[in-house]
Amino acid sequence: MKTECIILLSGGLDSTVNAAIAKKRTMPLCALTFDYGQRAAQMEITASRKVCRALKINHKVIRLPFFSEFKKLVMLGRKKKVHAGDFIRLSSLWVPNRNGLFINIAACYAEYYGAKLIITGFNLEEAREFPDNSSRFVNAINDALRCSTLNKVRVKSYTLKLTKKEIYRLGLKLGAPIQYVYSCYMGGKKMCGKCASCQRFLKAKGSCG
Repeated sequence: MKTECIILLSGGLDSTVNAAIAKKRTMPLCALTFDYGQRAAQMEITASRKVCRALKINHKVIRLPFFSEFKKLVMLGRKKKVHAGDFIRLSSLWVPNRNGLFINIAACYAEYYGAKLIITGFNLEEAREFPDNSSRFVNAINDALRCSTLNKVRVKSYTLKLTKKEIYRLGLKLGAPIQYVYSCYMGGKKMCGKCASCQRFLKAKGSCG
């Protein structure tokens, strides 16, 4: 019998490909998409909903309104006037304990419904900049979850050691619904093509076609 899982899904390339792999290898109970006040929240929710519909996975949106208190963060605040160039440096992109919080919320769902896995979309390139995308982080949070969940929920990312280019190619090979991917910090109806997230995505896509 396949292991049950909870998927963390932003609608970006990494989480979409991980969701497609999880669909093949596990039994997803649902995918969680978070609205924490990020500019791209609605587009991420729309993309995630389409991905879940294509993969036949139940989709839930979790809203975290308390993040609105953190008014100095460039990533948050949909009414702020920003430019794509504002979304380049790590200091601008960081949101306090975001991945740690998302995983712990997913762990609540996983433990309650009896799932053993939380599937996340991490990658090798971003792990160099973001410590909460790294193998070290996954190992550390799995140590914590062994103590904080009775069924010892575990985090897994199928793309943890892959580059964006490798992830895109894997998505094509698997037939993942990457046509629905949204990877832009700006939150417009079309991806801006200039922010760091767009640049990483377009570079990976361009290398495959």
